[in-house]
Amino acid sequence: MMQAKYQHFAIFMMLALAFAFCIHRDMQIEKQYTVDLRNRVVGARLQKDGKLPYFYRWRPVDGLRYYDPNKLDTTYANAITASPFFHHLLFPIADLPQRKISQIWLALEYFMFLSCVLIAFSFTGNLRQQWAVVIAAVLLLFTQAWVVHIIAGQMYIVFPFLAFIFLFCFIRKEHLLFSFLSGLAAATIILIRPTCTLFFLPFLPLLKTFRAKHALLFFLPAILLSGYSILNTKERSYWMEYRKAIAAHIKDHQSDDLSERTIAYKPVIYKEWEGWSLDSIHQARIKFPVQWLSESSSIGIFSKQAFHKTIPVWVINSILLLTIAGLLIFWFKQNNSAKSGMVLTALFGFCVYMISDFISPLWRIQYYGVQWAFPLLLLSAFYDKRLRTIYLLLLAGLLLNILNTPWLKMRHTIGELIILVTLLWVCFSPKARLINEKKLSL
Repeated sequence: MMQAKYQHFAIFMMLALAFAFCIHRDMQIEKQYTVDLRNRVVGARLQKDGKLPYFYRWRPVDGLRYYDPNKLDTTYANAITASPFFHHLLFPIADLPQRKISQIWLALEYFMFLSCVLIAFSFTGNLRQQWAVVIAAVLLLFTQAWVVHIIAGQMYIVFPFLAFIFLFCFIRKEHLLFSFLSGLAAATIILIRPTCTLFFLPFLPLLKTFRAKHALLFFLPAILLSGYSILNTKERSYWMEYRKAIAAHIKDHQSDDLSERTIAYKPVIYKEWEGWSLDSIHQARIKFPVQWLSESSSIGIFSKQAFHKTIPVWVINSILLLTIAGLLIFWFKQNNSAKSGMVLTALFGFCVYMISDFISPLWRIQYYGVQWAFPLLLLSAFYDKRLRTIYLLLLAGLLLNILNTPWLKMRHTIGELIILVTLLWVCFSPKARLINEKKLSL
């Protein structure tokens, strides 16, 4: 009992020290201007004012409300890429000065990450599993994906957060409130990023385990939210333009002159705006220099950069469709989702979703890797020493995402692919039975 008490104290101290160090580090990074957060805020403001956001062209006469100094050519579309639904979620803070919004967003990023860690802790059953969760959590905070996520003020931590909320509530779906909350989390994550639908495909057979009233509450958020998006004329126009904008971005990323156009693009730069100052940004970058290191790991961009070959979009989409269809057929043939359990189903579903990021015609930026927080923390919560090889491979993948030694090319991508392949191995391996879910029935 005393030894367990000391270990719990050590776990708390390790987490506290890691969070304290990383929060201080990231506060210094945030002062250097979170570039991508601005286009989300501008998109939210445009929608809030009843304007279509995705092909909006800013002019000085429009003032600072929709101003974005990002050096990005807008020949095809502007920098706004978040869904109309995500813009709605930003409405409560969208009218604040950008500097204040950036600080709030940093706090929200840590709130969502800490929530992921705490939910993972709730799944653990012994000290070894708790240590595995804390080690994974600490390492994730030091990955290049997390650092770039903070630099950009990105939103990808939202997906592990909502996936954990969904799974936590889905496990307790016998209670009406949790049925509703799991459905709300599922609807929210899909409306923020429609490709997240892939995550839920392996869960379809589990829907038959719902009783009628629980199923109604589960689907109610999706019915209400999607119904509003379809039936409301203005809302529907946002989604139609969003679809066109994604197609425009795909065309842009496939073009041969993107870099040249971006270099040639000269945005209007103000010395001070909405709490930001060029002088303070410059001083922050001198005081705490940090590099934006990112690898082009999507198949479309990698082929173009490495082999100077452009893969047609229809070919990429066909490869993705065949890959996902093959995995799902193999999953449903070899496994029954009810028999495999919710943890394996969630791990497999998230792998299917992550594959769509790699087999894509769009740029896959380093911050996409933050999404691995969900499967890594989840599997850590079920650590079993008999699966030591699997955990060592996942550890190697994480360490490669921390390592920034230039002599090892594409180290972060190699690390992510190790994580992906290892997780799929877990899902299809007979050893998967070692993942004990009995405590989840409490």
